[in-house]
Amino acid sequence: MTKKERIEQDNRLFEIYCGMLYGGRFEEGEPIPLYYHFACPEFAVLRKTYGLEKIAGRGGDFSMALKICRWLAPNLMHEGDFFLTEGHEMPYNALALLEYAFGRKDRGLNCSCKAKILAECCLALGIHARRVGLYPNSPYDIDNHVVVEIFDMQKKKWCMLDPTTGGYFTDGTQPLSCLEMRAALSERRGSAVLPHQRGEIGALAERNAGWNLYYAKNSYYFTVETVSGFGMGTSRDAYLVPQGFDSCARNIKNAEFLLEKAGEWGWDEGALGRIARWADEVRERRPLVGSLAMWNPPSR
Repeated sequence: MTKKERIEQDNRLFEIYCGMLYGGRFEEGEPIPLYYHFACPEFAVLRKTYGLEKIAGRGGDFSMALKICRWLAPNLMHEGDFFLTEGHEMPYNALALLEYAFGRKDRGLNCSCKAKILAECCLALGIHARRVGLYPNSPYDIDNHVVVEIFDMQKKKWCMLDPTTGGYFTDGTQPLSCLEMRAALSERRGSAVLPHQRGEIGALAERNAGWNLYYAKNSYYFTVETVSGFGMGTSRDAYLVPQGFDSCARNIKNAEFLLEKAGEWGWDEGALGRIARWADEVRERRPLVGSLAMWNPPSR
Protein backbone atom coordinates (compact mmCIF):
# COMPACT_ATOMS: atom_id res chain seq x y z
CA MET A 1 0.00 0.00 0.00
CA THR A 2 1.39 3.39 -0.97
CA LYS A 3 1.42 6.37 1.37
CA LYS A 4 -1.35 8.00 -0.69
CA GLU A 5 -3.49 4.86 -0.50
CA ARG A 6 -2.96 4.64 3.26
CA ILE A 7 -4.02 8.27 3.72
CA GLU A 8 -7.11 7.69 1.60
CA GLN A 9 -7.98 4.58 3.60
CA ASP A 10 -7.54 6.40 6.93
CA ASN A 11 -9.66 9.30 5.71
CA ARG A 12 -12.44 6.89 4.77
CA LEU A 13 -12.19 5.11 8.13
CA PHE A 14 -12.34 8.48 9.86
CA GLU A 15 -15.56 9.32 8.03
CA ILE A 16 -17.05 5.94 8.95
CA TYR A 17 -16.16 6.23 12.64
CA CYS A 18 -17.41 9.82 12.79
CA GLY A 19 -20.64 8.66 11.15
CA MET A 20 -21.11 6.05 13.86
CA LEU A 21 -21.10 8.89 16.41
CA TYR A 22 -23.63 10.98 14.54
CA GLY A 23 -27.18 11.49 15.82
CA GLY A 24 -29.00 9.46 18.44
CA ARG A 25 -29.30 9.89 22.18
CA PHE A 26 -27.72 8.41 25.26
CA GLU A 27 -29.31 6.12 27.80
CA GLU A 28 -30.70 7.96 30.81
CA GLY A 29 -29.35 5.87 33.66
CA GLU A 30 -29.63 6.40 37.37
CA PRO A 31 -28.28 9.52 39.13
CA ILE A 32 -24.70 8.73 40.06
CA PRO A 33 -22.82 10.84 42.62
CA LEU A 34 -19.21 11.52 41.66
CA TYR A 35 -16.66 12.20 44.40
CA TYR A 36 -13.34 14.06 44.29
CA HIS A 37 -11.04 13.61 47.28
CA PHE A 38 -8.43 16.33 47.78
CA ALA A 39 -7.40 15.71 51.40
CA CYS A 40 -5.54 12.43 50.87
CA PRO A 41 -2.30 12.74 52.92
CA GLU A 42 -0.32 11.09 50.12
CA PHE A 43 -0.95 14.12 47.92
CA ALA A 44 1.39 16.22 50.06
CA VAL A 45 4.12 13.63 49.43
CA LEU A 46 3.35 13.64 45.71
CA ARG A 47 3.56 17.46 45.51
CA LYS A 48 6.86 17.62 47.39
CA THR A 49 8.56 14.61 45.77
CA TYR A 50 7.96 15.80 42.21
CA GLY A 51 7.73 19.56 42.70
CA LEU A 52 4.25 19.73 41.20
CA GLU A 53 3.53 23.30 42.27
CA LYS A 54 6.62 24.59 40.48
CA ILE A 55 5.85 22.60 37.34
CA ALA A 56 2.21 23.75 37.21
CA GLY A 57 3.11 27.36 37.90
CA ARG A 58 0.34 29.92 38.00
CA GLY A 59 -2.72 30.31 35.85
CA GLY A 60 -6.10 28.74 35.32
CA ASP A 61 -6.89 25.14 36.08
CA PHE A 62 -6.51 23.98 32.47
CA SER A 63 -3.22 25.81 32.01
CA MET A 64 -1.77 24.28 35.18
CA ALA A 65 -3.03 20.78 34.35
CA LEU A 66 -1.69 21.01 30.79
CA LYS A 67 1.80 21.82 32.12
CA ILE A 68 1.66 18.73 34.34
CA CYS A 69 0.39 16.66 31.40
CA ARG A 70 3.22 17.82 29.15
CA TRP A 71 5.79 17.18 31.87
CA LEU A 72 4.56 13.62 32.30
CA ALA A 73 4.10 12.57 28.65
CA PRO A 74 7.78 12.43 27.54
CA ASN A 75 8.87 10.91 30.84
CA LEU A 76 6.55 7.89 30.72
CA MET A 77 7.29 5.22 28.14
CA HIS A 78 4.30 3.44 26.64
CA GLU A 79 3.59 -0.26 27.16
CA GLY A 80 0.07 -1.19 26.10
CA ASP A 81 0.21 -4.66 27.69
CA PHE A 82 1.16 -3.37 31.13
CA PHE A 83 -0.86 -5.12 33.90
CA LEU A 84 -1.75 -8.06 31.63
CA THR A 85 0.79 -10.28 33.38
CA GLU A 86 0.93 -11.15 37.08
CA GLY A 87 4.50 -9.84 37.26
CA HIS A 88 3.26 -6.30 36.73
CA GLU A 89 0.84 -6.22 39.64
CA MET A 90 1.64 -3.30 41.92
CA PRO A 91 -0.14 -0.58 43.92
CA TYR A 92 -2.32 1.47 41.60
CA ASN A 93 -1.49 5.04 42.59
CA ALA A 94 0.64 7.87 41.28
CA LEU A 95 3.47 7.47 43.79
CA ALA A 96 3.99 3.77 43.04
CA LEU A 97 3.56 4.14 39.29
CA LEU A 98 5.92 7.12 39.06
CA GLU A 99 8.54 5.34 41.16
CA TYR A 100 8.29 2.37 38.80
CA ALA A 101 8.39 4.13 35.44
CA PHE A 102 9.17 7.86 35.55
CA GLY A 103 12.15 8.65 33.35
CA ARG A 104 12.85 4.96 32.69
CA LYS A 105 13.49 3.90 29.10
CA ASP A 106 13.19 0.21 30.03
CA ARG A 107 9.81 0.42 31.80
CA GLY A 108 6.51 1.54 30.36
CA LEU A 109 2.91 2.06 31.42
CA ASN A 110 -0.38 1.81 29.60
CA CYS A 111 -2.74 4.75 29.06
CA SER A 112 -4.85 3.87 32.10
CA CYS A 113 -1.83 4.11 34.40
CA LYS A 114 -0.72 7.38 32.82
CA ALA A 115 -4.20 8.81 33.30
CA LYS A 116 -4.18 7.69 36.93
CA ILE A 117 -0.94 9.57 37.51
CA LEU A 118 -2.15 12.76 35.83
CA ALA A 119 -5.50 12.71 37.64
CA GLU A 120 -3.82 12.33 41.03
CA CYS A 121 -1.28 15.06 40.29
CA CYS A 122 -4.13 17.42 39.42
CA LEU A 123 -6.12 16.46 42.52
CA ALA A 124 -2.98 17.09 44.58
CA LEU A 125 -3.01 20.66 43.23
CA GLY A 126 -6.69 21.16 44.10
CA ILE A 127 -7.99 20.66 40.55
CA HIS A 128 -11.03 18.46 39.99
CA ALA A 129 -9.79 15.56 37.86
CA ARG A 130 -11.04 12.13 36.84
CA ARG A 131 -10.18 9.34 34.43
CA VAL A 132 -12.46 8.77 31.46
CA GLY A 133 -12.38 5.59 29.39
CA LEU A 134 -12.96 5.88 25.64
CA TYR A 135 -14.35 2.74 24.02
CA PRO A 136 -15.11 1.50 20.50
CA ASN A 137 -18.34 -0.14 19.42
CA SER A 138 -16.86 -3.43 18.17
CA PRO A 139 -16.40 -6.31 20.65
CA TYR A 140 -13.64 -7.58 18.34
CA ASP A 141 -11.55 -4.46 18.90
CA ILE A 142 -9.09 -5.13 21.73
CA ASP A 143 -7.96 -1.50 21.91
CA ASN A 144 -9.45 1.35 23.92
CA HIS A 145 -8.03 4.52 25.44
CA VAL A 146 -8.05 6.29 28.81
CA VAL A 147 -7.65 10.03 29.28
CA VAL A 148 -8.23 12.62 32.00
CA GLU A 149 -10.83 15.33 32.30
CA ILE A 150 -10.24 18.32 34.56
CA PHE A 151 -12.86 20.88 35.52
CA ASP A 152 -11.64 24.39 34.83
CA MET A 153 -13.32 26.72 37.33
CA GLN A 154 -12.60 29.77 35.16
CA LYS A 155 -13.94 28.23 31.95
CA LYS A 156 -16.72 26.51 33.91
CA LYS A 157 -16.36 23.33 31.89
CA TRP A 158 -14.69 19.94 31.70
CA CYS A 159 -11.59 19.71 29.51
CA MET A 160 -9.91 16.54 28.23
CA LEU A 161 -6.17 16.00 28.57
CA ASP A 162 -4.29 13.02 27.15
CA PRO A 163 -1.13 12.13 29.14
CA THR A 164 -0.13 9.64 26.43
CA THR A 165 0.39 12.45 23.88
CA GLY A 166 0.66 15.48 26.14
CA GLY A 167 -2.19 16.97 24.14
CA TYR A 168 -5.89 17.80 24.17
CA PHE A 169 -8.76 18.20 21.71
CA THR A 170 -10.07 21.54 20.49
CA ASP A 171 -12.72 22.98 18.20
CA GLY A 172 -10.34 25.81 17.35
CA THR A 173 -11.53 28.10 20.12
CA GLN A 174 -11.26 26.13 23.37
CA PRO A 175 -10.29 22.74 24.80
CA LEU A 176 -13.16 20.26 24.73
CA SER A 177 -14.44 17.64 27.14
CA CYS A 178 -14.71 14.03 25.97
CA LEU A 179 -18.43 14.56 25.45
CA GLU A 180 -17.83 17.72 23.40
CA MET A 181 -15.07 15.96 21.46
CA ARG A 182 -17.50 13.19 20.52
CA ALA A 183 -20.06 15.71 19.31
CA ALA A 184 -17.44 17.57 17.28
CA LEU A 185 -16.13 14.36 15.72
CA SER A 186 -19.67 13.34 14.77
CA GLU A 187 -19.64 16.42 12.53
CA ARG A 188 -16.02 15.79 11.43
CA ARG A 189 -14.89 18.91 13.26
CA GLY A 190 -12.05 19.73 15.65
CA SER A 191 -8.63 18.25 16.14
CA ALA A 192 -6.13 16.95 18.61
CA VAL A 193 -3.40 19.43 19.58
CA LEU A 194 -0.02 17.99 20.55
CA PRO A 195 2.89 19.77 22.29
CA HIS A 196 4.64 22.54 20.35
CA GLN A 197 1.85 22.76 17.77
CA ARG A 198 0.26 25.98 16.54
CA GLY A 199 -1.91 26.91 13.61
CA GLU A 200 -5.50 27.04 12.46
CA ILE A 201 -7.82 24.11 13.04
CA GLY A 202 -7.76 22.79 9.46
CA ALA A 203 -3.98 22.48 9.46
CA LEU A 204 -4.02 20.82 12.87
CA ALA A 205 -6.67 18.33 11.73
CA GLU A 206 -4.54 17.35 8.76
CA ARG A 207 -1.37 17.12 10.80
CA ASN A 208 -2.99 15.03 13.56
CA ALA A 209 -5.23 12.90 11.35
CA GLY A 210 -3.99 9.70 12.98
CA TRP A 211 -4.93 10.78 16.47
CA ASN A 212 -8.26 12.19 15.31
CA LEU A 213 -9.04 8.82 13.72
CA TYR A 214 -8.06 7.10 16.96
CA TYR A 215 -10.31 9.32 19.09
CA ALA A 216 -13.21 8.86 16.66
CA LYS A 217 -12.88 5.07 16.79
CA ASN A 218 -12.76 5.06 20.59
CA SER A 219 -15.53 7.55 21.38
CA TYR A 220 -18.57 5.34 20.88
CA TYR A 221 -19.19 5.14 24.64
CA PHE A 222 -17.47 6.37 27.79
CA THR A 223 -16.76 5.33 31.36
CA VAL A 224 -16.20 7.82 34.20
CA GLU A 225 -14.67 6.80 37.51
CA THR A 226 -17.08 7.48 40.37
CA VAL A 227 -14.46 8.23 43.04
CA SER A 228 -11.32 10.21 42.21
CA GLY A 229 -8.64 10.23 44.87
CA PHE A 230 -5.40 8.52 45.87
CA GLY A 231 -5.42 4.88 44.81
CA MET A 232 -8.53 3.01 43.74
CA GLY A 233 -10.54 2.92 46.95
CA THR A 234 -14.20 2.18 46.28
CA SER A 235 -14.33 3.64 42.77
CA ARG A 236 -16.43 2.02 40.06
CA ASP A 237 -16.82 2.92 36.42
CA ALA A 238 -20.07 4.64 35.45
CA TYR A 239 -21.05 4.20 31.80
CA LEU A 240 -22.46 6.65 29.30
CA VAL A 241 -23.78 4.62 26.36
CA PRO A 242 -25.95 5.27 23.29
CA GLN A 243 -29.60 4.24 23.58
CA GLY A 244 -30.08 0.56 22.87
CA PHE A 245 -26.39 -0.32 23.22
CA ASP A 246 -25.70 -3.23 25.59
CA SER A 247 -22.24 -2.53 27.02
CA CYS A 248 -22.41 -5.64 29.21
CA ALA A 249 -22.93 -7.94 26.21
CA ARG A 250 -20.19 -6.08 24.35
CA ASN A 251 -17.73 -6.53 27.24
CA ILE A 252 -18.51 -10.24 27.58
CA LYS A 253 -17.98 -10.83 23.86
CA ASN A 254 -14.79 -8.74 24.01
CA ALA A 255 -13.42 -10.87 26.85
CA GLU A 256 -14.29 -14.07 24.98
CA PHE A 257 -12.53 -12.73 21.90
CA LEU A 258 -9.41 -11.89 23.93
CA LEU A 259 -9.32 -15.40 25.39
CA GLU A 260 -9.79 -16.89 21.93
CA LYS A 261 -6.91 -14.88 20.48
CA ALA A 262 -4.56 -15.00 23.48
CA GLY A 263 -2.72 -18.11 22.32
CA GLU A 264 -2.26 -16.72 18.84
CA TRP A 265 -0.80 -13.54 20.28
CA GLY A 266 1.49 -15.41 22.67
CA TRP A 267 0.08 -14.12 25.96
CA ASP A 268 1.19 -16.04 29.04
CA GLU A 269 -0.88 -17.76 31.72
CA GLY A 270 -0.85 -14.66 33.91
CA ALA A 271 -2.49 -12.60 31.19
CA LEU A 272 -5.03 -15.34 30.51
CA GLY A 273 -5.92 -15.46 34.20
CA ARG A 274 -6.47 -11.72 34.42
CA ILE A 275 -8.70 -11.70 31.34
CA ALA A 276 -10.71 -14.69 32.60
CA ARG A 277 -11.29 -13.02 35.97
CA TRP A 278 -12.36 -9.82 34.24
CA ALA A 279 -14.81 -11.82 32.09
CA ASP A 280 -16.30 -13.37 35.24
CA GLU A 281 -16.69 -9.94 36.84
CA VAL A 282 -18.45 -8.62 33.74
CA ARG A 283 -20.90 -11.55 33.75
CA GLU A 284 -21.65 -11.22 37.46
CA ARG A 285 -22.11 -7.45 37.76
CA ARG A 286 -24.20 -5.29 35.47
CA PRO A 287 -22.63 -1.98 34.38
CA LEU A 288 -23.47 1.15 36.34
CA VAL A 289 -25.18 3.26 33.68
CA GLY A 290 -25.20 7.01 34.19
CA SER A 291 -26.32 9.98 32.14
CA LEU A 292 -25.17 13.27 30.66
CA ALA A 293 -25.40 14.70 34.18
CA MET A 294 -21.91 13.28 34.78
CA TRP A 295 -20.64 16.29 32.80
CA ASN A 296 -22.31 18.80 35.11
CA PRO A 297 -20.03 20.94 37.27
CA PRO A 298 -18.64 18.90 40.20
CA SER A 299 -20.47 19.17 43.48
CA ARG A 300 -18.29 16.95 45.69
